[in-house]
Amino acid sequence: MFLQVLTYMGRVFVQTFTSPLFLSIYLGLVLLVAWQYQRLYRMSENMVNLKMPSYLRPTLISSLLGLIGALAGSILLVFIGIDLGSIAILPLWVVALLLMLINPRFLCFAYAGGVLALTSLLTGYPPMSITALLGLVGVLHMVESLLILLNGHLNPVPVYVMVDQGLRGGFNLQNFWPLPLVALASTGIIGNANTVNMPDWWPLLKDTAFSANVHYALVPILAVLGYGEISTTRTPAQAARRSAVHLFIFSLVLLGLTVLASHYPPFLYISAIFSPAGHELVIWLGLRAEKNRVPIYVKAPAGVMVLDVVPGTPAAHSGLVSRDIVVGLNGQEHNDFYSLKIDLVMNYGPAHLNIVRAGKNMKLTYHSRPGEEPGIIPSPHPDSRNFLLEKDDRVFIFFRHLWNRLQKFTLHH
Repeated sequence: MFLQVLTYMGRVFVQTFTSPLFLSIYLGLVLLVAWQYQRLYRMSENMVNLKMPSYLRPTLISSLLGLIGALAGSILLVFIGIDLGSIAILPLWVVALLLMLINPRFLCFAYAGGVLALTSLLTGYPPMSITALLGLVGVLHMVESLLILLNGHLNPVPVYVMVDQGLRGGFNLQNFWPLPLVALASTGIIGNANTVNMPDWWPLLKDTAFSANVHYALVPILAVLGYGEISTTRTPAQAARRSAVHLFIFSLVLLGLTVLASHYPPFLYISAIFSPAGHELVIWLGLRAEKNRVPIYVKAPAGVMVLDVVPGTPAAHSGLVSRDIVVGLNGQEHNDFYSLKIDLVMNYGPAHLNIVRAGKNMKLTYHSRPGEEPGIIPSPHPDSRNFLLEKDDRVFIFFRHLWNRLQKFTLHH
């Protein structure tokens, strides 16, 4: 049965990508992703005053990994038994867009799905399968956690960030993945070539609103997943791995609650509340870690700390990497990036960079032509004028003030 379903899915994928209409829409999403990367790179160029590499490479990587995510997501959607025909997709998008007006990061199905599920539970409108809706939210976030683990640390964009403690360097980790998914929709057309008859144990989501003998057709859908955070206290790989683990745990718990809700109705309320609350917890954990940890991309006491190196430049060819501290050039000490850059630009032939890497003194051979841009992005210095201003999230500020007032009220009574 498993191979039969995979065969049907493969057939639908082939039919989908040979459809001019679907292919044009998919390419439109890829272009949208490319535009987002272009905006991200231009913002970084204005901040660090260096030409960044082409945005086409991350677009291609994200699109290819999106196909892997689409395959994983399609398998989960089918074998969990999420019926798209039983989900109020249009109201879901409307709620998501309305929530975005409150806060842009609320443009996420975790929030819209929770609000819509609670509304349906309390008022009966819109009529839909709440387990299918929350199951869809859980699957999409599980796929997102996989893609963050695979791709979240690639192509980090160097930035300068101003926080309460001062100016620090970091990386803007943003990735976007277009997903051509295959999912199920209930149908009464039994003879269709894409109709799948599943065994008695299926679906995992037991929804009494639908008959066990309903037939389902495999249908193509398009989705775009996005990930973004700024890391100043961890390397891009460490930050992406932490986010992927937290998001995977959230999605796994949400799917578990949803399966329980399909068997035991009281869990419907718990899973509906957990969808937005659990996602908020994931974000809060990330923000708290950034506030409580020591920044790692700051001005070095001696020498010039490297925030990043532009690929294809002399600095990259020499082997210089992020968090190296350049303490000298040809034996001459350097504590200022501008003087170091002038000497590197005027350098002719091989030179020797004296660096400190992970506490160890090293020498790197540097080759360049006179006037060639070294390609070093330094950690911020006091004269840096272009930076991002990091502010506390308004939602967390509101709940923190509410919590403080509650504590004061408890103490006085």
